[in-house]
Amino acid sequence: MKSSRLVSSGMLVSFLMTFFLAGCAQNPDVRIGHDHISGTIAKSPPDYMMCVKDELRGSSSTYVVNENNSLKLFVESTDPDKASGLVEVYSSGTQYQYSAYQRDAWYDHGRLLDAAFVCSRT
Repeated sequence: MKSSRLVSSGMLVSFLMTFFLAGCAQNPDVRIGHDHISGTIAKSPPDYMMCVKDELRGSSSTYVVNENNSLKLFVESTDPDKASGLVEVYSSGTQYQYSAYQRDAWYDHGRLLDAAFVCSRT
């Protein structure tokens, strides 16, 4: 009786540890987070990216990369696992679509997301 209780307790602890660790093991890719927006842009992709960069001027390092038929603006790092933000522009038929992602957008009130949205309309 005592050994079956120990086995049950051990299995419960093992299950809880696995559950806890699985919950903590998150993909750090900025595109996986909750803070993102998307839509269409009214200007050319290079002009749109320049607008976003201008809106962020002085607050962050930005890097524009042309990759796989899309234009990407990374904030702080070109590695999506380390970047604090990312804006992607890609062709969708006759229009251009954008997706913007920001890690910890609450920290600066979603400045990158705001810039991406404002620049899509002008």
